[in-house]
Amino acid sequence: MPPKKLPPEKLRNQIEKYDILFEGPVPPRKWPDRYRHLFQVIRDIWANRYDEYTRRTDIDRETIDKQMTRVRTVVDKATRFRKNIGSHEDTWRDAIENATVGLFVEEVVCRSCGRELWDSEYKARPHDKYQKDELERKSQKRGRCNCHHLNESVIFIDEDSDEEQGEPIFQSVVGQEVSHEPEDNLANSGIPMKPDRVIGLSRTEKFRGSIDACIMNLVHDPVKSDDMVYPFLVLEAKRERNPPGFRAIEAQTAFSIRRFLRIQEDLRTSCQGDFDPLVWFFAYQGDEWRLYAAVINHGKTRVFQLWLGILESEDGALQLLQIVDFIWTWARDVYRPQIRRCLAGVPNPYKRSPSFDDRIVHSQPGHKSVQAQLFSQPPFDSVQEEYSVAEVENSSIQGQGAENYGQQNFEETSYYPFLRWALCRDLSKSWALKSSIRHSDIVMFSFRVFEVPDTKEGLQDLILSLQDYEGAPAVMSHLLTLIKENPYTFVLKRGNIPEIEKSWTGANAQSSYWSNIANSDEAVRTFFFFRSYFQSNNWQPMREMYCIVWSLEAAKMFGNLYGEDVELGFGESAFQCVPPSEVIQTFQQLRGLSGKHSMAHALLCTSFTLQPIHDVSLDRSQVQWSSPQDRGQPTPIITQLTGWFDLTLGRDVVQLRKYQSHNLLQVFPDQQPSNTPLRLLQFGDNFGQLEALMAVKADSWPQECPRFCLFVLLDQDFDNEGKLRLLLHDAIRVHKFFGVCRNGVQGQPSWSADDKIVLQNWQEYFSEENMLDCKNIPVDVQKRRSDDMGT
Repeated sequence: MPPKKLPPEKLRNQIEKYDILFEGPVPPRKWPDRYRHLFQVIRDIWANRYDEYTRRTDIDRETIDKQMTRVRTVVDKATRFRKNIGSHEDTWRDAIENATVGLFVEEVVCRSCGRELWDSEYKARPHDKYQKDELERKSQKRGRCNCHHLNESVIFIDEDSDEEQGEPIFQSVVGQEVSHEPEDNLANSGIPMKPDRVIGLSRTEKFRGSIDACIMNLVHDPVKSDDMVYPFLVLEAKRERNPPGFRAIEAQTAFSIRRFLRIQEDLRTSCQGDFDPLVWFFAYQGDEWRLYAAVINHGKTRVFQLWLGILESEDGALQLLQIVDFIWTWARDVYRPQIRRCLAGVPNPYKRSPSFDDRIVHSQPGHKSVQAQLFSQPPFDSVQEEYSVAEVENSSIQGQGAENYGQQNFEETSYYPFLRWALCRDLSKSWALKSSIRHSDIVMFSFRVFEVPDTKEGLQDLILSLQDYEGAPAVMSHLLTLIKENPYTFVLKRGNIPEIEKSWTGANAQSSYWSNIANSDEAVRTFFFFRSYFQSNNWQPMREMYCIVWSLEAAKMFGNLYGEDVELGFGESAFQCVPPSEVIQTFQQLRGLSGKHSMAHALLCTSFTLQPIHDVSLDRSQVQWSSPQDRGQPTPIITQLTGWFDLTLGRDVVQLRKYQSHNLLQVFPDQQPSNTPLRLLQFGDNFGQLEALMAVKADSWPQECPRFCLFVLLDQDFDNEGKLRLLLHDAIRVHKFFGVCRNGVQGQPSWSADDKIVLQNWQEYFSEENMLDCKNIPVDVQKRRSDDMGT
């Protein structure tokens, strides 16, 4: 049963409590400086008059005629519905909104010529100089479409296009629920969270890839919609007869606006991106419209009224259409690229996040926080930031008496100079934008846990929350198979999992899973699998360990729900249990891979499952790595289960069952355990004695990812400009290019004339001065690099 609607007075109290401030039509001197250039354009548009516009000579006649037609359409619709005042609210609202903001759901480019179908008079521009230059370069490729409308041929849309293979870049959602921020605990408060219309970015294939590759646990889609992410425009309408007033409209939309701003802010702080969160808001009663802009300023949500107009007036209709055109250019040319750039970027280890201290405060006991409720974000109250390269703990695995596998002292490389080649590139140069350099031994280690619900309500909620996820049936089937087929799994104590986790990530911080443990001695069944790959947005090599956990109660509940007999197998017999020290030792076989072996596994996107085998001589179980198909498991099981972990649809039920920690570590050659099976090392044999290799990104990867990445395989004497130049020239000269594996097959990279130009320029102009933006390299890092080189 939905919560009762909150009375107006209590709603206003909540708005005040959560620092949501409706500032009204304040003068320009009170606007926040970062947004002044945008707000001023709206103010300039407000001064426009229709009669003067029709007589202008600085705009071509065709554009003026089209705009006049749009104005007449809006005025006619507003006048007609005023006369028919008894019209149903949804009817007149759809008609008016389609005529005013319909641009957001229309095609952006002509399918025949690839040129613009509409050219806005007022164009938004980003603050950042590089972003301005990039937009200018892109704008030069645009032009007005002059095609005959009957021409239906389809052109190839390149990676610079504003549409992506014909997909719309914006999505509009009508009357859908918006989720509250979990830490606010307002889900049952009765606060209205269902705006009339929300417009956001479309979850295109490239956006989907960027979101799937994002290692941060962020909410990307707070509106119930599988097709829209990062909303930026809200519309709320009220009838003309007996309207509640604009104050009521503001109050009704306040928390939705705040929610949209917060997810932008979370993304900005997580990637330390250079963009300013902003949400536009149209409120209207009948034919009277108002425009607001909402921003975050000193931790408060501030909403400024920027414009008001009457749609029955030609002046008002013209101004509204010009404002919509301007917001559309802002969304396409400023907001959307910034969001994509943030999703594709990684936190700079040289910079401390401005909100880092806040996250420490709010993650302490007694404080509710996003991290505390979602768990899949690593604990930020450690002494390391998530991209620091930490020492592995020296303490032994508690109570195991095992060798300290994975506890060797790693060199403290929080400011490892070589990272500058990947993170501090000078993106103002086109060849540097499409090229990167990394070392094969600098690897992100991630440990991810999924806990199967142990109550009927929890399991039903989980299934219900995934009803729109197309892969859910297959995943649930795989889970049922795992729970039934015990030879694929083995028993641990719940308290063993955090110990195993820390042996993999080496994190000094508390385990992300530890907070879920009420009884560390409880027996649970586990299924572990591993995959190696590259982050598709930045070439970061990844080694991820996955663990699915279920208790005796969870197994019973799962079996009862699906009407299956589940062999429980939770006893502590020798066959059922595996010593955690055995698991940790086996983990180190994959953890210690270095150099060419590391690259081979990542390029081939290898995956393994941890399989128990019974050692008769020792009368206990051991474990070994096997390919999924080696032991009769369905081939797609890893793909399906990985999709389950990667599910980032903002559904709280899923997130509350997921845990993750990760750490960036440098792997040294002498850390490879002597008992590593040869089948884990044979993948690197194809690389022979290569000192470096050139990897070429897959066509499906995000645009922001560099096209080429030179991976250095040397163990020493590699961070030298002269040596890197030789490695680069050699890799290009002898065509040491490797494509990323797709569907189990390593494909040949496709080539274009632009690729050859990029490689030629990279060779010709390569130097630290030319390739790197030295302003982003702190003095202490430069000093350390000089010390390391003995200069």
